[in-house]
Amino acid sequence: MTSMNLETILLIGSVLAALLWAGLAVHVVRIERRRMEARATVEAILSSLESADAQAASIAERVARVTPLIERVSRDMILHTAADAGTSRASFDVLAKYLVDRWGIYTLVREASFHRQSRDVWRRTASLKTLSRLGHPQLCELLARALDDASSDVASVGLTLLGMSTDPRSTGILIAELRGRRQPASRVAVHLEHSPLRPADAYRPLLTDSDPIVRFWAANLLGAYAGLDWVESALAPLVNDDDARVRKAAIQSLGKVGDELAVSAALRLLRDPAPFVRAHAARALGELDRPEDAQAVAELLGDPDWWVRTAAKQSLEAMGSEVWPVLMRCLDSSDEFMRNGAAEVFQNLGILDSLIVMEAASDDPSGAKIDLLSRIVSAGGVRLTDSLVERAGPAAASRVRRLLATMGLEQAGAA
Repeated sequence: MTSMNLETILLIGSVLAALLWAGLAVHVVRIERRRMEARATVEAILSSLESADAQAASIAERVARVTPLIERVSRDMILHTAADAGTSRASFDVLAKYLVDRWGIYTLVREASFHRQSRDVWRRTASLKTLSRLGHPQLCELLARALDDASSDVASVGLTLLGMSTDPRSTGILIAELRGRRQPASRVAVHLEHSPLRPADAYRPLLTDSDPIVRFWAANLLGAYAGLDWVESALAPLVNDDDARVRKAAIQSLGKVGDELAVSAALRLLRDPAPFVRAHAARALGELDRPEDAQAVAELLGDPDWWVRTAAKQSLEAMGSEVWPVLMRCLDSSDEFMRNGAAEVFQNLGILDSLIVMEAASDDPSGAKIDLLSRIVSAGGVRLTDSLVERAGPAAASRVRRLLATMGLEQAGAA
């Protein structure tokens, strides 16, 4: 009897479980069908609003035209579509007017002000985006509040919209956020960098801020203002900053906006104790187009730090073929790094390729040029000779190999 009862219970349980799963499956299918229908309706709304005849109608006429379709979808769907950056301005205007006319602007403002549950975050961010496109006068206050929110999604949208804003108050909020350090300084700086307002004057006081991170970002941001005559003199003192990061940012920006002050600072920082500062000082001289200072940069070809050596090579390449006398002297150095670096610069400037192709094609190669080529190629090592043969191409490769062999580099380029 007990066994029969147990079997009956198990059977009933199995049937109930099957019914439950079937019901759940039907529910999921029904929800998915509703979502698909809603998406199709939204597409129909947007298609109608973006048609040629709709564009010619007044906004009231366009609202009236799509109202029967809009009423078939939820308010959340309308809000989501209005907030979508991919929604055209013409369609947005209609959707926003419908939202405001039916539920009131204060509903949007309230939803943009706070959220009680995490599931409501999207509604808050969508309301902020919608109010931003509407140009609502309270937007800056709402975005400032968003930056204080514990939700990273809300704060992120706040930063993005402030960075896009043309309201002068927006940059003040972002700068206060940069100094307050509630949000990562790098993220705040990115939005300031892309602000349509370009608030250079607001960055100037930040150069003397007590926080080195603030000074660092202020120096970085001012690198975009080559047209302002005060920027170079304002940045110059920061090359003496106690923080190496600030010195690096200062010389990096001076390389973009500076002149004589920048050159003097860069030459001094070539001897900075921080390798990344030396590297950026070298690059600054390249950007400032100072071939007359090539010798000072070339000394870094033998720097112990790989990054510094790379920066020196890039700087010399930026100065152009005028630096070849300096490079020739480097080929006589006892430092292997310096010799190899000079040979690489010769190669990257195209000087080496031109010489070797011309001499390889000649029936009577010049002794002086052969000596020069030999010094450069020997300093560059096997990798350099192999790349010479490869770049010469199939037609000239055999002649280049023979020329290299005459310089005592018989195995260079061997296949």
